[in-house]
Amino acid sequence: MASGTDSLSGWRSSSSSASTKVLLNGSPGPPIWHRQGLRQGDPMSPQLFVLAVDTLGHLFKRATELGIIRQLLPSRSIPPISLYVDDVTLFCHPQPDDIEVVKAILQLFGRASGLHVNFAKSTATLIGCEDDTVMPVIESLGCPIVDLPITYLGIPLTIRRPTTAQLLPLLDKVAARLPIWKAWLMNRAGRLELVKLVLSAIPLHQLLVLAPPKRILRMLKRIQRGFLWAGRA
Repeated sequence: MASGTDSLSGWRSSSSSASTKVLLNGSPGPPIWHRQGLRQGDPMSPQLFVLAVDTLGHLFKRATELGIIRQLLPSRSIPPISLYVDDVTLFCHPQPDDIEVVKAILQLFGRASGLHVNFAKSTATLIGCEDDTVMPVIESLGCPIVDLPITYLGIPLTIRRPTTAQLLPLLDKVAARLPIWKAWLMNRAGRLELVKLVLSAIPLHQLLVLAPPKRILRMLKRIQRGFLWAGRA
């Protein structure tokens, strides 16, 4: 992949020179030039998004190298930022100076990219902090404080092993997708295939990163047996 000014000029030319024509009674109309960004579904869009958002991670990395933000310890196992599409998680020390730098970086990135952070819809979670640090964080960020566990990418995040009560929504989701009345309308082969595809796919990504209690695993197996045998668990 080319880099530098030539690459940016090529991307700009590709995104601004494309056009669309609307068929009316089989005849194409005048071209509609795409002057405002990429088309929906353009294969170049994800790549450009990754390149743009990756800059945010480099800004935090550079601020840490310059000593503007204190390094999280251990540095190799705790990244300062986790990004997935529009879900962003930032890690920093709950000190007013560090928080102000974080806000300044986010505002700088917003002015450059147009992707602004809505602090009213954001939340802050204190991990292993004293009670007297709560108010400075609220005053600096202007967002509510929430306790662990919090949900990120559909997974409850906590510093301890998740409890049965915290994973009950997972069981509810599995049970809602496979009610017993639906099993009565299918033969055994169809029920078995659905158990493999649905029941295993819904909780799989959560069970891979969590250490669920044995009771949760037993309850999941009970739902599988109940659906497979049409209510005779």
